[in-house]
Amino acid sequence: MYRKQGASAAVFAFVLIIAALVPLSVQQVGTYDPWLDYNGDGIIDVNDLQPLSQAYGTSGDPTRNVTIAQHVTKLVRPDVSVYVPPSTEWDSGLVSIDGYSKMTVLVSIMPYASNQLTLSAYDYAGTMWRIELLTNIGNYWVKTYDVMNQQVRIVFDNGPGAGSTLDVDIYLVA
Repeated sequence: MYRKQGASAAVFAFVLIIAALVPLSVQQVGTYDPWLDYNGDGIIDVNDLQPLSQAYGTSGDPTRNVTIAQHVTKLVRPDVSVYVPPSTEWDSGLVSIDGYSKMTVLVSIMPYASNQLTLSAYDYAGTMWRIELLTNIGNYWVKTYDVMNQQVRIVFDNGPGAGSTLDVDIYLVA
């Protein structure tokens, strides 16, 4: 009798263990994160641990250029709401665009005044190419460029009329 009960209990325990383990081997615990799939095979498994173990303990810049369906990957704001007095100019200084393929420049000027906007490209040796020279651009100006240089500079020359408030944004796409 005890032998039969012991065998039944063993079979029952074995079935419970199998039933408990089967869902763990098939069921996905979390959601798939492509940043963790180092080898890009669509499965996060032990094969993704090798690159991690090789890079363990290293350090560096954590930012990455990522393009997702041609969305902006970086926004540079050389100045926000800067006042440019009459008959003076504002200079963005050199802005790095190295590593990006497209650049959209957005300029907002309030109030409208007689003005001139110069957009130039530079390499790291200091060689300059004028991309565009615009006069009397109105209150808003937006244009997208394919970029092949390392730096750009924007110079806003305010006319003799009135002072202007200037906003300049540069959107970069990898």
